Amino acid sequence: MTRVLIVDDHPLVARATANEVRMVKREAETRIAHSMEEADRVIAEWEPPDTILLDLRLPDTDGLSGLVHLHKLVPKATIAIISAEDDPNVMRDAFAQGARGYLTKGRDIDQFTEALRKVLDYGFYFPPEVTTPAPATTSLHLTEREEEVVRALALGKVNKQLADMLGVSESTFKTHLRAIYRKLGVRTRVQAAGRARELGLLPVHRRA
Repeated sequence: MTRVLIVDDHPLVARATANEVRMVKREAETRIAHSMEEADRVIAEWEPPDTILLDLRLPDTDGLSGLVHLHKLVPKATIAIISAEDDPNVMRDAFAQGARGYLTKGRDIDQFTEALRKVLDYGFYFPPEVTTPAPATTSLHLTEREEEVVRALALGKVNKQLADMLGVSESTFKTHLRAIYRKLGVRTRVQAAGRARELGLLPVHRRA
């Protein structure tokens, strides 16, 4: 069962979001907190949530401080921002601080639902306003070596050749690949390269 914590100080918005979560993922178990203090209490009394949907503006925290706090408190949780703020710079800052998604409240309901589905199913959603690759890399926590491996995949060579290019053993290269698959939520090299392009980690014009 997927556990989803919704942190929003507006009761109607929080309940509507909880309903939307259950429509997208029927087996989801939801909890609602209207402040960061209440969120801390819910997390302490409940099992660690798999996903946290966080409003940027709360009565006891503002901006990205709540995101940073929750990221430290529940490091394995997928944290997505749900906010009326649609400034791309704010979005990039959120990704740089560990957010895995950013959903704007002003979007069309179908667009919002699809974005929410991606957060719940794949663990990330990057809005079209965010075009630079750096936030995506940071939010996925790829190491410098893993980024090199991702870029190498675009060359289309076999593992042994790519390992030799990077100066590592084939076994080490495969270990990096497994870590990349897990972080990108994919199972094959082709899928990894495709996901990397979607996230801006590879130029779109190249082919794996």
